[in-house]
Amino acid sequence: MQIPRWDYHILLLVCLLLSGCGQNKVDNTGDLPVIDIIGNLGNYEAVPVSQYITELEYVPLETNYDCFIGEEYVGVIVTSTHIFVRGSKYCYAFGRDGQFLGQIGSYGQGPGEYIALYNFMVNEKTQSLYFETLRTILEYSLDGVFRQSINLPKDKHGSSLKRVSFICDSLFIGHFNNYKGDLPHNFVLFDRSSEVVKSFDNYVHFKPKRERTSIVNSSMEPYRIGERVFVKENSNDTLFYLDRKNELTPWLVFDLGEYTNTIEKMENGPPIDDILQGILPELIVPLSTVTGTHNYIFFRVIYSGLSEKYTFPKEREIPTVASSGSGLINVQSVGKDADNVLVIYDITNQTAHFLDTDPVSYRKGLINDLDGGLSFWPRYYTSDNELVDIWRVEDMKEYLTDEYFAGHEIKDPASHQKLKELIQKLDFDDNPVVVIAKLKPELIGESK
Repeated sequence: MQIPRWDYHILLLVCLLLSGCGQNKVDNTGDLPVIDIIGNLGNYEAVPVSQYITELEYVPLETNYDCFIGEEYVGVIVTSTHIFVRGSKYCYAFGRDGQFLGQIGSYGQGPGEYIALYNFMVNEKTQSLYFETLRTILEYSLDGVFRQSINLPKDKHGSSLKRVSFICDSLFIGHFNNYKGDLPHNFVLFDRSSEVVKSFDNYVHFKPKRERTSIVNSSMEPYRIGERVFVKENSNDTLFYLDRKNELTPWLVFDLGEYTNTIEKMENGPPIDDILQGILPELIVPLSTVTGTHNYIFFRVIYSGLSEKYTFPKEREIPTVASSGSGLINVQSVGKDADNVLVIYDITNQTAHFLDTDPVSYRKGLINDLDGGLSFWPRYYTSDNELVDIWRVEDMKEYLTDEYFAGHEIKDPASHQKLKELIQKLDFDDNPVVVIAKLKPELIGESK
């Protein structure tokens, strides 16, 4: 069954409850660049996809009963030979041409099976695909052969490590969520035998007045560029990378101003009356989703409870369903169910671009001025220097109309015509289309 698009946003808000125009120059503190997350609010720009991309390749994924993708929010990984799409309870493998190759693992509790998938990653050197589950890391070959189950280390309260990434073939890094405020370590390195080989001290200690799960006490999903893995706690303003000596090295700072997390905030949490009344706490999570290249970081900032104080990019109203007192179902419209802004950080020039939405569709992302398609936002960066997005067919057929095209610049008429022909061939209930973008050659070089 397809998940309604508003379910995800409502879930995100529940988690939160429980818990310059043009280029904006980044300040520097010592040797670390600092992005002003508050000061740049309101300074939004419509950035065209042609600023970074030379061409877009569309790969419609085969649709059949064995590989139906019903969820809106899925993970995607692209290699030179495969496309992998992960939902909450499945992972499907496709060829680069979109042909279905098979399912990786299966739902269940036996060897090589899983009840839920939280993250996945690929090691192209060893041709390995890793799944993060509730208590284990499952390893498969790229053609779906189960290789190994690795138990995740646990903290002193018995909770398993979260937000895991491989460092190399025999080493992994993960994070312990510090919900109780008393953990001695936050990030740890562990090997294939589940043995912790190195622990990093946790300096954030507090005593919460009431026990609760909060997004603030967790961490972002790690991302990697080449051999370098980047990690960040949501309660910390600094992004770190793991260096060659397996030390966490500070790399970038996010200035949250008065909304910086403090011990007092983590101990008290939002007032219980506000929670009961549905009032969102004033909270900022600067790196909720991240895709990094050698020269850029594409990330999303979540702003909770700040819509009355700051101006955010306009979003399309999203219909939702509510039950009336008479038991009838009413369709309502909500303008924004969570304030969030997309940001591109230029590593070389140390500038941050806070993106405006598309003026026609109000969708987030880089405005598609190449072929006039949907706004593009990278979800994955391949080893061949490609950026990857994935579009739902129903969105393509709903948005990409003659009226939409008329409101957009189209630099490549031939590609535009091919896109229109593709839309005509697609059915509303088809699997998504994977969009693979080629970076401009001058943007591929190594950054410092």
